[in-house]
Amino acid sequence: MKIVTFLLGALLAAALGAAAFFYITTFQPMSVDYERLKTGMPEMDKAKTEMKKYKEKETRETAWITPAVAALNAGLANEIKDGKAEVVSAGNAVVINITENALYTPESKTFAKDTQTRLKLGGLLKKDELKGKDIYIGNATETVAAHGKGRNKVPAKDALTLASERSAELVKSLVRDGVPQDSLAALAYSSKLPDRGFKIKNRKTMIIIGVWPATATAAAPAAQQKPGAQPAVAAPQQSQPKTIPIQPAQPKTN
Repeated sequence: MKIVTFLLGALLAAALGAAAFFYITTFQPMSVDYERLKTGMPEMDKAKTEMKKYKEKETRETAWITPAVAALNAGLANEIKDGKAEVVSAGNAVVINITENALYTPESKTFAKDTQTRLKLGGLLKKDELKGKDIYIGNATETVAAHGKGRNKVPAKDALTLASERSAELVKSLVRDGVPQDSLAALAYSSKLPDRGFKIKNRKTMIIIGVWPATATAAAPAAQQKPGAQPAVAAPQQSQPKTIPIQPAQPKTN
């Protein structure tokens, strides 16, 4: 009997020791952590609510992109098929790239006579899917060497100057076609653009559509058009792009 009593006592002592060890090493820290968790739960719930609001806001702000891309792809279907245009969604913006020979005569700001692309743009950029959006018209081309003789000699023209002239002419044309002038800005890019994943890389017209300032990192106020004013032409500084595909660099007003 004494042995049994001793064994029972030993087992009881072991059980009490294990319970004490569990209480000290596990239960107490867990209870402290639980209290901390309860204290932080309101902040966590607040963060979840804010995150939900942010996601809903982002969804609302980008809801226009898919229908806009579809409309532009349909309107420029022939040009896209021929490799003369592409339409790309870029974050919170839409980018249209058009090869320069689809819009302009070689080495000139004059529009090509045998193309319907310019006429299509006026209608496309007035679509309801793009209502209220900012539209940046940019060009990138090469320097033109002097050519001709005598009175017919045409002086050389650097790439930025020709790009600026082309952008300004296209802005004027779009305004005549009914595109709101206060939504348009004309930009000029260098002859060699950073590779941002586009199929059409250089010698092109680049139309960037979105909501400022998401569309352009920091478009200068002078580049924003007011009704009745002449289109502003700006040449952006050279900078490395942040992500694919684009955000135009901050322009300098000429």
